[in-house]
Amino acid sequence: MRVQPLASTFTDNFFWLVTDADDALLVDPIDATVAIDAVRREAPSRVRILTTHGHPDHAGGNAEVAAALDARVLAPADAIHWPVPHDRGLRHGDSITLGASAFDVHHAPGHTDDHIVLHAPGILISGDVFFVAGAGNCRNGGDPGELYRTFHQRLAHLPDETRFHPGHDYASRNLAFCLHVEPDNGAAAALRERIADHARSDGPVLTTLGEERAYNPFHRVHDEVLQRRLRERFPEAVDHEVQDPAEQAFRALRHLRDSFQGP
Repeated sequence: MRVQPLASTFTDNFFWLVTDADDALLVDPIDATVAIDAVRREAPSRVRILTTHGHPDHAGGNAEVAAALDARVLAPADAIHWPVPHDRGLRHGDSITLGASAFDVHHAPGHTDDHIVLHAPGILISGDVFFVAGAGNCRNGGDPGELYRTFHQRLAHLPDETRFHPGHDYASRNLAFCLHVEPDNGAAAALRERIADHARSDGPVLTTLGEERAYNPFHRVHDEVLQRRLRERFPEAVDHEVQDPAEQAFRALRHLRDSFQGP
């Protein structure tokens, strides 16, 4: 299975062309021109569109791409706030065959109520659930408590070696936020230095879940040192009505990230 990043020319999105044998899946093809050109270069015998969630910067290219490529649309089946017209509705536990391979579908709410992600051995298509050094926002139909449970219950079992492919590359700014919260986070500092000259034309910065679990604070909210630091340094962000200290830390981080004014 090959996962190829495609960059939108009019938004900051990256989207994905996944191929196996003569079968192709376009994930969130917001830029129809780029998506259509990429598929025609590959010339697969079958192409489908998959939408991770209904936000316009992920689903907005579907109609044009589907018409041009005679492609069926796969999308979350039970969306409440951001429904997507589709030919096949997807629910947690479904699978999608692609050539000789297959993806498992996981319901992963928090950024939106309907968000889904795709997992195959070594590969996760994460949409806007999480990013390098960060987590999805919850401002447009999302909920930070649901996002916390997606991180730490629904997806926590995925292997460390899994490389994930998000819908945006916010690595540089997210790493600045990591260091704002934890100035002594050596792993975040090292990655920030390593990608200092990374250009959008190089494709998105990609890491593994194991790497993220070492420095991304949203993955580390069970760390008692991080919990204490958030309570002491950012008391205004802590919701004391939330009893679970890990969820309390996650919500505080999401609140702080929303207002972060760093570089």
